[in-house]
Amino acid sequence: MKKIIAAFFLTSALCAMAAGQVKWLETLHDFGAFKEDDGRVTANFRFVNTGDEDVSIRAARASCGCTTPSYPKKPVSPGDTATIAVAYNPIGRPGRFEKSVTVDLAGIGAGPRTKLIVTGVVIGSSNTLRSRYPVEAGPLKLRTAQLPFGTVLKGRSKSTFLEVYNASQSPVKPEWSGVPPYIRVTAADPEGIPPGEQTVYTLSLTPTATDLYGVLIDSAYISVPGPTKQKIDLTAILEEDFTMLTPQQRQKAPVVELESNRLDFGRVNPSNGPVTATTKVKNVGKSPMLVRRIYTTDPGVDVTISSMKIKPGKTATITVTADPQATASREIINGRIQLIVNDPENPIVIVRAVGEIVGE
Repeated sequence: MKKIIAAFFLTSALCAMAAGQVKWLETLHDFGAFKEDDGRVTANFRFVNTGDEDVSIRAARASCGCTTPSYPKKPVSPGDTATIAVAYNPIGRPGRFEKSVTVDLAGIGAGPRTKLIVTGVVIGSSNTLRSRYPVEAGPLKLRTAQLPFGTVLKGRSKSTFLEVYNASQSPVKPEWSGVPPYIRVTAADPEGIPPGEQTVYTLSLTPTATDLYGVLIDSAYISVPGPTKQKIDLTAILEEDFTMLTPQQRQKAPVVELESNRLDFGRVNPSNGPVTATTKVKNVGKSPMLVRRIYTTDPGVDVTISSMKIKPGKTATITVTADPQATASREIINGRIQLIVNDPENPIVIVRAVGEIVGE
Protein backbone atom coordinates (compact mmCIF):
# COMPACT_ATOMS: atom_id res chain seq x y z
CA MET A 1 0.00 0.00 0.00
CA LYS A 2 2.85 2.40 0.86
CA LYS A 3 4.43 1.66 -2.54
CA ILE A 4 1.17 2.54 -4.31
CA ILE A 5 0.87 5.82 -2.41
CA ALA A 6 4.50 6.69 -3.13
CA ALA A 7 4.03 5.91 -6.82
CA PHE A 8 0.95 8.11 -6.90
CA PHE A 9 2.78 11.10 -5.41
CA LEU A 10 5.74 10.55 -7.75
CA THR A 11 3.46 10.48 -10.80
CA SER A 12 1.67 13.65 -9.63
CA ALA A 13 4.96 15.42 -9.15
CA LEU A 14 6.18 14.41 -12.62
CA CYS A 15 2.92 15.63 -14.17
CA ALA A 16 3.23 18.95 -12.36
CA MET A 17 6.78 19.31 -13.65
CA ALA A 18 5.72 18.33 -17.16
CA ALA A 19 2.88 20.85 -17.20
CA GLY A 20 5.41 23.63 -16.77
CA GLN A 21 7.78 22.43 -19.51
CA VAL A 22 5.83 24.03 -22.40
CA LYS A 23 5.33 27.78 -22.32
CA TRP A 24 2.82 29.41 -24.66
CA LEU A 25 3.79 32.95 -25.64
CA GLU A 26 0.22 33.79 -26.72
CA THR A 27 -3.15 32.01 -26.82
CA LEU A 28 -5.40 34.89 -27.96
CA HIS A 29 -5.22 37.06 -31.08
CA ASP A 30 -7.56 39.90 -32.03
CA PHE A 31 -7.49 40.83 -35.73
CA GLY A 32 -9.51 43.97 -35.03
CA ALA A 33 -11.73 45.30 -37.83
CA PHE A 34 -10.78 44.37 -41.39
CA LYS A 35 -12.53 44.21 -44.75
CA GLU A 36 -13.98 41.03 -46.15
CA ASP A 37 -12.39 41.94 -49.50
CA ASP A 38 -8.94 41.67 -47.86
CA GLY A 39 -9.43 37.92 -47.76
CA ARG A 40 -7.92 35.37 -45.40
CA VAL A 41 -6.08 36.60 -42.29
CA THR A 42 -3.59 34.61 -40.25
CA ALA A 43 -2.38 34.69 -36.64
CA ASN A 44 0.72 32.93 -35.33
CA PHE A 45 0.72 31.26 -31.90
CA ARG A 46 4.08 30.19 -30.44
CA PHE A 47 5.18 27.96 -27.64
CA VAL A 48 8.65 27.24 -26.23
CA ASN A 49 9.75 23.78 -25.17
CA THR A 50 11.36 24.60 -21.81
CA GLY A 51 11.78 20.94 -20.81
CA ASP A 52 14.43 18.33 -21.37
CA GLU A 53 12.52 16.11 -23.84
CA ASP A 54 11.13 16.54 -27.34
CA VAL A 55 7.50 17.68 -27.70
CA SER A 56 5.32 17.02 -30.74
CA ILE A 57 2.10 18.61 -31.91
CA ARG A 58 -0.27 15.66 -32.07
CA ALA A 59 -3.39 17.49 -33.33
CA ALA A 60 -4.89 20.93 -33.86
CA ARG A 61 -8.68 20.99 -34.35
CA ALA A 62 -10.64 24.12 -35.40
CA SER A 63 -14.10 24.93 -34.07
CA CYS A 64 -15.47 25.46 -37.60
CA GLY A 65 -14.53 25.14 -41.26
CA CYS A 66 -13.83 28.86 -41.63
CA THR A 67 -10.74 28.48 -39.40
CA THR A 68 -7.71 26.48 -40.55
CA PRO A 69 -4.68 25.59 -38.38
CA SER A 70 -1.29 24.57 -39.76
CA TYR A 71 1.70 23.39 -37.73
CA PRO A 72 5.10 21.64 -38.02
CA LYS A 73 5.05 17.84 -37.96
CA LYS A 74 8.59 17.46 -36.60
CA PRO A 75 9.23 17.21 -32.85
CA VAL A 76 10.19 20.40 -31.05
CA SER A 77 13.54 20.02 -29.31
CA PRO A 78 14.24 21.43 -25.83
CA GLY A 79 14.77 25.16 -25.99
CA ASP A 80 13.19 25.48 -29.46
CA THR A 81 10.06 27.40 -30.44
CA ALA A 82 7.18 26.07 -32.55
CA THR A 83 4.55 28.11 -34.37
CA ILE A 84 0.95 27.18 -35.08
CA ALA A 85 -0.61 29.37 -37.78
CA VAL A 86 -4.39 29.90 -37.52
CA ALA A 87 -6.06 31.32 -40.64
CA TYR A 88 -9.61 32.73 -40.72
CA ASN A 89 -11.62 32.99 -43.94
CA PRO A 90 -13.99 36.02 -43.78
CA ILE A 91 -15.73 35.49 -47.14
CA GLY A 92 -19.49 35.64 -46.64
CA ARG A 93 -19.13 36.20 -42.89
CA PRO A 94 -19.61 39.89 -42.02
CA GLY A 95 -19.67 40.93 -38.38
CA ARG A 96 -17.92 39.98 -35.16
CA PHE A 97 -16.45 36.50 -34.77
CA GLU A 98 -14.67 34.37 -32.18
CA LYS A 99 -13.17 31.03 -33.23
CA SER A 100 -10.93 28.55 -31.50
CA VAL A 101 -8.36 25.86 -32.24
CA THR A 102 -7.75 23.08 -29.72
CA VAL A 103 -4.12 21.87 -29.60
CA ASP A 104 -2.97 18.51 -28.23
CA LEU A 105 0.75 17.99 -27.62
CA ALA A 106 2.61 14.72 -27.15
CA GLY A 107 5.69 14.12 -25.01
CA ILE A 108 6.78 14.17 -21.41
CA GLY A 109 6.71 17.95 -21.30
CA ALA A 110 3.55 18.33 -23.38
CA GLY A 111 1.35 19.72 -20.66
CA PRO A 112 -2.47 20.02 -20.81
CA ARG A 113 -4.63 20.59 -23.89
CA THR A 114 -4.56 24.23 -25.00
CA LYS A 115 -7.21 26.34 -26.74
CA LEU A 116 -6.09 29.11 -29.11
CA ILE A 117 -8.64 31.83 -29.83
CA VAL A 118 -8.91 34.29 -32.71
CA THR A 119 -11.38 37.17 -32.70
CA GLY A 120 -12.17 40.15 -34.92
CA VAL A 121 -14.77 42.04 -36.89
CA VAL A 122 -15.33 41.57 -40.63
CA ILE A 123 -16.55 44.61 -42.56
CA GLY A 124 -18.64 42.98 -45.25
CA SER A 125 -18.10 43.45 -48.97
CA SER A 126 -20.75 45.16 -51.05
CA ASN A 127 -21.90 41.85 -52.56
CA THR A 128 -22.27 40.11 -49.21
CA LEU A 129 -24.03 43.05 -47.62
CA ARG A 130 -26.39 43.43 -50.56
CA SER A 131 -27.71 39.92 -50.02
CA ARG A 132 -27.97 40.14 -46.23
CA TYR A 133 -28.75 43.82 -45.79
CA PRO A 134 -30.33 44.98 -49.08
CA VAL A 135 -31.44 48.42 -47.85
CA GLU A 136 -28.69 51.08 -47.99
CA ALA A 137 -28.73 54.29 -45.95
CA GLY A 138 -25.25 55.77 -46.16
CA PRO A 139 -22.96 53.71 -43.92
CA LEU A 140 -25.99 51.86 -42.55
CA LYS A 141 -27.24 48.65 -44.14
CA LEU A 142 -30.68 47.40 -43.14
CA ARG A 143 -32.22 43.96 -43.31
CA THR A 144 -35.52 45.54 -44.43
CA ALA A 145 -37.34 48.86 -44.58
CA GLN A 146 -40.79 47.38 -43.97
CA LEU A 147 -41.87 46.32 -40.51
CA PRO A 148 -45.27 44.60 -40.24
CA PHE A 149 -46.64 44.14 -36.73
CA GLY A 150 -49.51 41.96 -37.87
CA THR A 151 -52.69 42.00 -35.78
CA VAL A 152 -52.43 43.89 -32.49
CA LEU A 153 -55.25 43.91 -29.94
CA LYS A 154 -56.18 47.13 -28.20
CA GLY A 155 -54.94 47.15 -24.64
CA ARG A 156 -51.92 45.04 -25.50
CA SER A 157 -48.59 45.75 -27.14
CA LYS A 158 -46.54 44.01 -29.78
CA SER A 159 -42.94 44.30 -30.94
CA THR A 160 -41.00 43.78 -34.14
CA PHE A 161 -37.29 44.03 -34.84
CA LEU A 162 -34.96 45.82 -37.24
CA GLU A 163 -31.39 44.63 -37.89
CA VAL A 164 -28.95 47.43 -38.78
CA TYR A 165 -25.34 46.89 -39.90
CA ASN A 166 -22.51 49.43 -39.79
CA ALA A 167 -20.59 49.05 -43.06
CA SER A 168 -18.08 51.79 -42.24
CA GLN A 169 -14.74 51.60 -40.44
CA SER A 170 -15.85 54.01 -37.71
CA PRO A 171 -18.44 53.70 -34.95
CA VAL A 172 -21.86 55.18 -35.77
CA LYS A 173 -24.78 56.14 -33.56
CA PRO A 174 -27.99 56.12 -35.63
CA GLU A 175 -30.75 58.58 -34.86
CA TRP A 176 -34.51 58.07 -35.15
CA SER A 177 -36.96 60.77 -36.21
CA GLY A 178 -40.62 61.01 -37.09
CA VAL A 179 -41.47 58.14 -34.76
CA PRO A 180 -45.27 57.97 -34.12
CA PRO A 181 -46.32 58.53 -30.50
CA TYR A 182 -47.62 54.96 -30.18
CA ILE A 183 -44.23 53.47 -31.22
CA ARG A 184 -41.27 53.09 -28.84
CA VAL A 185 -37.79 52.38 -30.24
CA THR A 186 -35.08 50.78 -28.11
CA ALA A 187 -31.57 49.72 -29.16
CA ALA A 188 -29.71 46.61 -28.12
CA ASP A 189 -26.64 48.86 -27.72
CA PRO A 190 -27.65 52.48 -26.99
CA GLU A 191 -24.04 53.64 -27.36
CA GLY A 192 -24.01 52.94 -31.09
CA ILE A 193 -22.73 50.35 -33.55
CA PRO A 194 -19.00 49.51 -33.77
CA PRO A 195 -17.50 49.22 -37.29
CA GLY A 196 -18.44 46.04 -39.10
CA GLU A 197 -21.06 45.04 -36.52
CA GLN A 198 -24.83 45.01 -36.36
CA THR A 199 -27.36 45.97 -33.74
CA VAL A 200 -31.02 45.17 -33.35
CA TYR A 201 -33.66 47.81 -32.74
CA THR A 202 -36.89 46.82 -31.03
CA LEU A 203 -39.99 48.74 -32.12
CA SER A 204 -42.92 48.30 -29.74
CA LEU A 205 -46.45 49.33 -30.69
CA THR A 206 -48.91 50.34 -27.97
CA PRO A 207 -52.39 50.53 -29.57
CA THR A 208 -53.95 52.43 -26.66
CA ALA A 209 -51.80 55.43 -27.60
CA THR A 210 -53.85 55.90 -30.79
CA ASP A 211 -57.60 56.08 -31.44
CA LEU A 212 -57.16 54.32 -34.75
CA TYR A 213 -58.72 50.93 -35.50
CA GLY A 214 -58.20 48.67 -38.49
CA VAL A 215 -55.31 49.04 -40.91
CA LEU A 216 -52.53 51.29 -39.66
CA ILE A 217 -49.99 52.62 -42.16
CA ASP A 218 -47.26 54.89 -40.82
CA SER A 219 -43.52 55.45 -40.95
CA ALA A 220 -40.39 56.48 -39.06
CA TYR A 221 -36.88 57.45 -40.15
CA ILE A 222 -33.42 56.20 -39.20
CA SER A 223 -30.18 57.98 -40.11
CA VAL A 224 -26.67 58.90 -39.10
CA PRO A 225 -25.70 62.59 -38.97
CA GLY A 226 -25.98 63.80 -42.54
CA PRO A 227 -28.54 64.23 -45.31
CA THR A 228 -29.40 60.54 -45.82
CA LYS A 229 -32.51 59.35 -44.03
CA GLN A 230 -34.04 55.92 -44.50
CA LYS A 231 -37.80 55.63 -44.28
CA ILE A 232 -39.11 52.63 -42.35
CA ASP A 233 -42.68 51.65 -43.27
CA LEU A 234 -44.80 50.52 -40.32
CA THR A 235 -48.00 48.54 -40.78
CA ALA A 236 -50.41 46.88 -38.37
CA ILE A 237 -54.03 45.84 -37.97
CA LEU A 238 -55.49 47.20 -34.73
CA GLU A 239 -58.43 45.24 -33.38
CA GLU A 240 -60.59 45.49 -30.30
CA ASP A 241 -59.88 42.96 -27.58
CA PHE A 242 -63.04 40.98 -26.80
CA THR A 243 -61.27 38.13 -25.02
CA MET A 244 -62.17 39.38 -21.53
CA LEU A 245 -65.92 39.60 -22.14
CA THR A 246 -68.09 37.26 -20.06
CA PRO A 247 -70.88 35.19 -21.67
CA GLN A 248 -73.41 37.60 -20.13
CA GLN A 249 -71.64 40.61 -21.63
CA ARG A 250 -71.61 38.95 -25.03
CA GLN A 251 -75.35 38.34 -24.82
CA LYS A 252 -75.93 42.04 -24.16
CA ALA A 253 -73.44 43.25 -26.76
CA PRO A 254 -74.37 45.25 -29.88
CA VAL A 255 -75.06 43.30 -33.06
CA VAL A 256 -74.40 44.77 -36.49
CA GLU A 257 -76.80 44.23 -39.37
CA LEU A 258 -76.10 45.60 -42.84
CA GLU A 259 -78.88 46.45 -45.28
CA SER A 260 -76.62 45.54 -48.22
CA ASN A 261 -72.95 44.73 -48.46
CA ARG A 262 -72.79 45.66 -52.15
CA LEU A 263 -73.37 49.05 -53.75
CA ASP A 264 -73.60 48.94 -57.54
CA PHE A 265 -73.19 52.27 -59.35
CA GLY A 266 -73.98 50.62 -62.67
CA ARG A 267 -72.54 52.24 -65.81
CA VAL A 268 -70.78 55.50 -64.94
CA ASN A 269 -69.65 58.24 -67.32
CA PRO A 270 -66.66 60.18 -65.94
CA SER A 271 -67.85 63.38 -67.57
CA ASN A 272 -70.85 63.39 -65.24
CA GLY A 273 -68.60 63.68 -62.16
CA PRO A 274 -68.70 61.67 -58.91
CA VAL A 275 -71.54 59.26 -58.15
CA THR A 276 -73.07 58.43 -54.77
CA ALA A 277 -74.86 55.44 -53.25
CA THR A 278 -76.06 54.63 -49.74
CA THR A 279 -76.79 51.68 -47.51
CA LYS A 280 -77.92 51.40 -43.90
CA VAL A 281 -76.41 49.72 -40.88
CA LYS A 282 -78.63 48.71 -37.94
CA ASN A 283 -77.88 47.76 -34.36
CA VAL A 284 -80.04 44.74 -33.53
CA GLY A 285 -78.24 44.09 -30.24
CA LYS A 286 -78.95 45.17 -26.67
CA SER A 287 -76.17 47.77 -26.13
CA PRO A 288 -75.11 50.90 -28.05
CA MET A 289 -72.98 50.12 -31.08
CA LEU A 290 -69.84 52.23 -31.42
CA VAL A 291 -68.41 52.78 -34.88
CA ARG A 292 -64.70 52.56 -34.27
CA ARG A 293 -63.82 53.43 -37.85
CA ILE A 294 -65.23 53.42 -41.36
CA TYR A 295 -62.75 53.83 -44.18
CA THR A 296 -61.37 52.70 -47.53
CA THR A 297 -57.87 52.76 -48.96
CA ASP A 298 -59.04 52.69 -52.57
CA PRO A 299 -58.29 55.87 -54.55
CA GLY A 300 -61.29 57.78 -55.88
CA VAL A 301 -63.65 56.26 -53.29
CA ASP A 302 -64.84 58.12 -50.18
CA VAL A 303 -67.15 57.02 -47.37
CA THR A 304 -69.01 58.69 -44.49
CA ILE A 305 -71.51 57.53 -41.88
CA SER A 306 -74.33 59.58 -40.34
CA SER A 307 -73.58 58.57 -36.74
CA MET A 308 -70.63 57.04 -34.88
CA LYS A 309 -72.94 55.72 -32.12
CA ILE A 310 -76.02 53.65 -32.91
CA LYS A 311 -78.50 52.85 -30.15
CA PRO A 312 -80.22 49.44 -29.97
CA GLY A 313 -82.85 49.19 -32.70
CA LYS A 314 -81.61 52.30 -34.53
CA THR A 315 -79.87 52.73 -37.90
CA ALA A 316 -77.21 54.90 -39.49
CA THR A 317 -76.64 55.72 -43.14
CA ILE A 318 -73.42 54.87 -44.95
CA THR A 319 -72.73 57.12 -47.96
CA VAL A 320 -70.18 56.06 -50.54
CA THR A 321 -68.97 58.49 -53.20
CA ALA A 322 -66.90 57.37 -56.18
CA ASP A 323 -65.05 59.62 -58.61
CA PRO A 324 -64.49 57.61 -61.82
CA GLN A 325 -61.72 60.00 -62.89
CA ALA A 326 -59.69 59.24 -59.75
CA THR A 327 -60.11 55.48 -59.37
CA ALA A 328 -57.23 53.07 -59.77
CA SER A 329 -58.76 51.65 -62.94
CA ARG A 330 -60.13 53.57 -65.91
CA GLU A 331 -62.54 50.73 -66.63
CA ILE A 332 -64.23 49.79 -63.35
CA ILE A 333 -65.03 51.07 -59.87
CA ASN A 334 -63.99 48.53 -57.28
CA GLY A 335 -63.98 49.94 -53.76
CA ARG A 336 -63.64 48.03 -50.49
CA ILE A 337 -65.09 49.78 -47.45
CA GLN A 338 -64.40 48.53 -43.92
CA LEU A 339 -66.82 49.25 -41.10
CA ILE A 340 -65.32 48.48 -37.67
CA VAL A 341 -67.72 48.26 -34.70
CA ASN A 342 -67.76 46.90 -31.15
CA ASP A 343 -69.77 43.81 -32.08
CA PRO A 344 -67.67 40.97 -30.59
CA GLU A 345 -69.04 38.42 -33.05
CA ASN A 346 -68.70 40.54 -36.18
CA PRO A 347 -66.35 43.48 -35.53
CA ILE A 348 -65.43 44.09 -39.19
CA VAL A 349 -68.05 44.45 -41.92
CA ILE A 350 -67.08 44.81 -45.57
CA VAL A 351 -69.06 46.81 -48.12
CA ARG A 352 -68.16 46.56 -51.81
CA ALA A 353 -68.73 49.52 -54.14
CA VAL A 354 -68.66 48.54 -57.83
CA GLY A 355 -69.44 50.02 -61.20
CA GLU A 356 -68.48 50.10 -64.86
CA ILE A 357 -66.78 53.20 -66.30
CA VAL A 358 -67.92 53.97 -69.84
CA GLY A 359 -67.41 56.84 -72.32
CA GLU A 360 -65.93 60.24 -71.57
